[in-house]
Amino acid sequence: MSATTASNSNAWIWTVIKGILALGLGLFLLFSAATAPVWIAYALAIYMAASGGMQTFSGLLKRDAVGSKTDRIRGLVGLLGGLALLLLAYFNVLSLGAGYTLLAILLIVFGGLGLFEALFDRGAERFRWMPLLVNLLLIGLGIMVFYSRIREFDLRLWSGLVLAIIGLIIIVYGHLFQRTNPKANAADV
Repeated sequence: MSATTASNSNAWIWTVIKGILALGLGLFLLFSAATAPVWIAYALAIYMAASGGMQTFSGLLKRDAVGSKTDRIRGLVGLLGGLALLLLAYFNVLSLGAGYTLLAILLIVFGGLGLFEALFDRGAERFRWMPLLVNLLLIGLGIMVFYSRIREFDLRLWSGLVLAIIGLIIIVYGHLFQRTNPKANAADV
């Protein structure tokens, strides 16, 4: 077995770990105290920064690959936006409402770019449902934050449900699909 095949055959483990983290965050929101939304906002900002950094790095390494330009743009949005949000929150520059609004915008833009890539910037690659579902749920999470500002809406409950659903979908995908199909791409999630 080659090194590439070995790394691809273990990709499902990392996918399941991502799913467990998302599920854990969702359950934390659903069943924890009132401080959970602040911690989840930090976790989402860290996710955006880390995921954006990895996507930017991947896009720079594979400049000629299909979708690499969108990867770099999406990665920079996640990396810079997530880091800016973390720094602004750490130094108490933003109010909680402004931080949530910025996070909502970042989630919508990050998910929208991922959706664009999944639908239109994949070239001759096969269509993959996983990026489509995850990016739609990220956009939905951002929209829920805006909706909670307009109407009486339990953001903690609904965002916890969305994060738990994202986690379950990722776990099922990693365990049932990636585990049995070593050629599946870890970037599908």
